[in-house]
Amino acid sequence: MTSVRDSSVRDSSGALPDHAAGEPGEPGAGRTASNEGATAEAASGDTASSQAAADGGDRRRTIGLHLAVFGGFVLLGVVLWWNVWVTGHPTTTITCQCGDPSQELWFLSWTPWAIIHGHSPFLTNAIYAGQGGANMMVNTSWMLPSIVLAPITWLFGPIASFNVAATVAPAISAWCFFLAARKVTTLVPAQILGGLLFGFSPFVIQNDPFGHLNFTLLFFPPLAFILLFDLVVTHRRSPVRTGVWLAALVVAEFFTSTELLAICILILVLALVVAAATAPSQAWALRARIGTAAAIATGITLAVLAFPAWFILAGPRHIRGFPWANSPDLGTTPSAIVNAGVGVHASSLFDTIGGYFGGVGPNSGPLHLPSLDYVGTALVVFLVVSAFTWYRSRLVWTIVAGTIIAWLFSFGTTLGTEGSTASTLVHPWWAPWRLFAHIPLVSDILPIRFGVMVIFGVAMLLAISLDRWCALVGSALDRRRGTAEGNSSVRRRSRIIAATISTVVGIALLVPVASTTSVPFTVNSSPLPAWFTEDAPRLAAGTIVLVVPFEGQRAEGWQAQTGLHFALAGGFAVVPDPNGHSAFTSHPTGAVAVLDRLSADPLADTTKPLPATAAEVATVRRAVVRWNVGATVVTDVGVQPQFSVGFFTAVYGRAPTYRHGVWVWTGSPGRSGGPISASTLPSCSGSSTAPIAPLAVAECVLRATLTIS
Repeated sequence: MTSVRDSSVRDSSGALPDHAAGEPGEPGAGRTASNEGATAEAASGDTASSQAAADGGDRRRTIGLHLAVFGGFVLLGVVLWWNVWVTGHPTTTITCQCGDPSQELWFLSWTPWAIIHGHSPFLTNAIYAGQGGANMMVNTSWMLPSIVLAPITWLFGPIASFNVAATVAPAISAWCFFLAARKVTTLVPAQILGGLLFGFSPFVIQNDPFGHLNFTLLFFPPLAFILLFDLVVTHRRSPVRTGVWLAALVVAEFFTSTELLAICILILVLALVVAAATAPSQAWALRARIGTAAAIATGITLAVLAFPAWFILAGPRHIRGFPWANSPDLGTTPSAIVNAGVGVHASSLFDTIGGYFGGVGPNSGPLHLPSLDYVGTALVVFLVVSAFTWYRSRLVWTIVAGTIIAWLFSFGTTLGTEGSTASTLVHPWWAPWRLFAHIPLVSDILPIRFGVMVIFGVAMLLAISLDRWCALVGSALDRRRGTAEGNSSVRRRSRIIAATISTVVGIALLVPVASTTSVPFTVNSSPLPAWFTEDAPRLAAGTIVLVVPFEGQRAEGWQAQTGLHFALAGGFAVVPDPNGHSAFTSHPTGAVAVLDRLSADPLADTTKPLPATAAEVATVRRAVVRWNVGATVVTDVGVQPQFSVGFFTAVYGRAPTYRHGVWVWTGSPGRSGGPISASTLPSCSGSSTAPIAPLAVAECVLRATLTIS
């Protein structure tokens, strides 16, 4: 763009318009002083207008380029979600109203609902009602994106918001990377290919079908790169302005994904330390700029985030220790970066448990854990050769250092050879993540997710390498042709040939990565039970409802689709157990353990014995009273729903009503449903697959308890 502006200025100053030579009818040689002044003023005005026109043209071309690039990324997102936008319906079609997608519907609904109803978005009693609720800062509730998407949620429902977010988030990530790559490269195809790799990487593709917006909306790494590059290299902004923008970016990411924020800050800081160690004199010269920006960013961030951070560490319903069992060990393997695994285009157990039933991306090992940092052997070799070719570039080696650090951290705390059962490690080795695995907030990171910074580094190195190889090939072509300095047409052809070669090479390098993705994403029909649209809205607002299946996220999605009109007894979120540790790191006890075994979600473990004793019935009855449950709803979605009907008939001591395919008890249980033997529920529900009248099991249980009493 600079060359365009320069040439336009030279042209206007070297060939003035005709009217600048003098007044009409007067020879130019006979100009008076006033005419000369007028001529100079006209020339100056024409030069300024030419400059303005050139600048305006540059801006229009730049805007057009960005619109085209972003539009192309969005179009690719539509292709991924073809079964939603073309063959389905964006307000009702989703991967599955189960598992993680169902939970994400709830997260998209909660924050806007809490704000307009005057509730704190940090703590909710809409789930785990009667049990203390859930600390939403401990959970991945992506508050900022849910607020941005609130108009769509309110107008069209949370499924529409889910589909918009899942389609557009990868495009935003890719476009933000495109912006960052333009700061250090000039070849547009290289910038686009880098954006494709980052925005539609295995890391993003693995998370997108589940609606993991915290790991598909990746604006933070590229935008932080832009600000830090300017702070250290270009100096276009003052350190104060840079500090303010960094603080704003950190705050935005904090309310999008605290885990991704911790990952990015840790890797960026360590990469800058490496850069400073390799160039101490330059780092010392920049101490004032870096110190000022860091102080401003830290001060604003602490002022804004002090309370939310306290809410995570010590607020109501916070947890002690790791959120998930063995969190520091949940890493990848060194080979995952070049090994796409087996069964790439088939669903794995890992995917179906999360609620997705299609092939999603590379996976490796007997457990089919996702290879989130997979890029393929060819790309790794290309980047290794390129990095050594540009060995004098501190930028390249800083990116290489950050990428390698992220890759080493992604192994987790223990690295070794998987045993024959894929559940044990043979010859475990020490891994670097052990140095950081116990730091507050940082300890919440699942090491496998460091793959996001591995992909960022690889994508940036790809863009830089393609750009520099293009320049190198172009120069070689010029020398071969003996191009004269002023022969612009020949030089232009050389640049076009070099750019074409670089683009073709870049596309070829990305083919192995793209081939691991199954397009389009799979969707499944899982309609909302009619009771939630017909009868649930008639309940008093805030009524606590116990839904069966109790275990899992499915009921949260149904609750979100009814506008959070009722509260939910139970749910799926990170909450503390009686000892303050995450409930996901210990086995449930009491009524929760009984309900988890009752009419399990089809995606859950169905090998647990069904509860049938009088003690188990009494335990749930006490919990229903203690939690102040206003309605219990047994759906036909769970495993063996008729058994659940019999169980709750014993809990309440009366038969349910049957409407819209569900069984419902309202009010409180009686003092006692009568004694019940361990054989009553199995015998009444039976093992036959033949259809049973809706209330037959309930009537059988009531007859048995009356007979016993």
